[in-house]
Amino acid sequence: MAEQKDDSVQMAKPLQTRKSAPTSAPAETGVERVTAEGATHAPAAPALDQRTPVSVVPRRQRYLVGLRVAPGFTLTRLKRDAARNAGEARSQDAFLDRLPQMDGVEVIRRLTDLLVVSMDERRGEALRQHAPPHIIVEADSPISHSELAPWEPAGWQFRARSMPFPTQRREIRFCVQGEGERPLANATINLFGPGFPTQATTDASGHAAVATFTRDAADIQAVYVRPATGHWERYIPNPALDADRVNLVRLIALDKGSSKSAIERQHSWGQRSMKFDRMSADWSGVGVKIGIIDSGCDVSHPILRHIERGVDLTREHDPQGWQTDELGQGTHVAGIIAGAATPTAEAIGCAPGAEVWVLKVLPGGYCSDLIDALDVCIDQRLDIVQIGVCCGQFSELVTQKIAAAQMQGTVCIMGSGNTGGPVQFPANIPGTLVVAAIGRLGEFPPDTRHAQRALARAPAPGGIFPTYFSNWGAQVAACAPGVAVISSVPGGGYAAWDGSTLAASHVTGMAALLLSHHPALQRIDYAGRIDDRIAVLKSLIRAAALPLAHTEPSRVGAGLPDLERVPTLMAARHLIGSLEARAWSMPPSFQFSACPA
Repeated sequence: MAEQKDDSVQMAKPLQTRKSAPTSAPAETGVERVTAEGATHAPAAPALDQRTPVSVVPRRQRYLVGLRVAPGFTLTRLKRDAARNAGEARSQDAFLDRLPQMDGVEVIRRLTDLLVVSMDERRGEALRQHAPPHIIVEADSPISHSELAPWEPAGWQFRARSMPFPTQRREIRFCVQGEGERPLANATINLFGPGFPTQATTDASGHAAVATFTRDAADIQAVYVRPATGHWERYIPNPALDADRVNLVRLIALDKGSSKSAIERQHSWGQRSMKFDRMSADWSGVGVKIGIIDSGCDVSHPILRHIERGVDLTREHDPQGWQTDELGQGTHVAGIIAGAATPTAEAIGCAPGAEVWVLKVLPGGYCSDLIDALDVCIDQRLDIVQIGVCCGQFSELVTQKIAAAQMQGTVCIMGSGNTGGPVQFPANIPGTLVVAAIGRLGEFPPDTRHAQRALARAPAPGGIFPTYFSNWGAQVAACAPGVAVISSVPGGGYAAWDGSTLAASHVTGMAALLLSHHPALQRIDYAGRIDDRIAVLKSLIRAAALPLAHTEPSRVGAGLPDLERVPTLMAARHLIGSLEARAWSMPPSFQFSACPA
């Protein structure tokens, strides 16, 4: 217990200097106030014609201000060199020291080597243009998880734009049931048709009313029902709906009709495809430290109770906030990577013996939160970090921090994204290990959204298919299962989800096993050049990949990694020797790009 307490104190250090942006509401606005005791005081609102109008103006923007680091230098090395030249260091830091005194600039928080400030957009642009060359001024952009590309019936979006907006709203009622006609609560029902997509969530009785602006129920183009847990989703195109009666939708349990034993079902189809089920039980990733930068993790889940280390980088007032997962992605990812093999588990992780650190940055996070999380990974010397977020804007400071983590020997693994376009930021940063998502026919019912994920082409041998939603590009190093992946979700249950982040989780588990058990990675002297193992590890994963027939490398990289194909010293001594020799001879800048990720 003492060790756990010490760890939590260490992890809280990056948060000690954080400052919350002050907020205020003028008394005359009539906004409800909440006191420290929890009592609410709502001032009497004046009559509408007596209110003072409030002008709508652009809101203040968040900016990151930090030092620009020369290529090949980590911030630790830069600070060490600056310590020898105190005068130069003072001149470099003078700009950051003066920043809080500038008019209209408010410091929101301080991180290790940068400031997060708030100012209006005009001032921010002027500051960016006139900053010294060694100073970076950029927007502190919001981060999020990558949304899946549209999959609904083609054409309804165009009809929605061209039709006049109806003035009359109507409700279509549904009842969602599972096995044994059991009502399913918290199932999400989506309707797609003229106007815009609408949705509702079922109550405890399994009922929900979905508001729609269609003139007739026959205008609904598709119904998609996503259960919270325990059942397969259902996708119904051109549904026959009754606007005057309750429409019943029945869902199939996840294990319905499976011929596999309970032990076999614990390994997902993705783990079986990559041969995790063939590995010895002592191959569990013991000794490897993995960071998961995502939406938190519900550690009350039976297969995740062994996870003890985490921090919420979005809510400093709640030291246990990282254990709450509003989005569910962090919990799902943690189950794929390190779920424990309990007797009642319906899914287990790829590397259940690894030490997991949960770094919560979603929802509501910014690039500054991602940088804060990477600082924790560097300080705690984590071996692997899976980054499950994306950003719509490039950030030089995030790029610097990821490069610093890699130079310290931390492998950064990310999904390529789910928008169907080029690889998203920060996955497109050189040196990261980028993974695209694939699926396999027969691993899901035909009337699910999973069945809509394949590209319009013949599948590879074994029913493997590339997905239309997975982002593509030269940065993609490999592919892994990312369709109908069953894993843990908040609340103690299991669900089948899609996404490239889930694919990256399989490769993260594989990397943990190789770092923990592969003899080639055990032989390298990490103390002198710990970044060498990144090049060796990526070479081993690519060498073990099985190419997908008739599929462009930009979509699947080297192919699907197979643990049984990983070169070993006993089976291919000459190959490992050449990989090690190449890693030792590479300059650091080439090591990051030698194996395109």
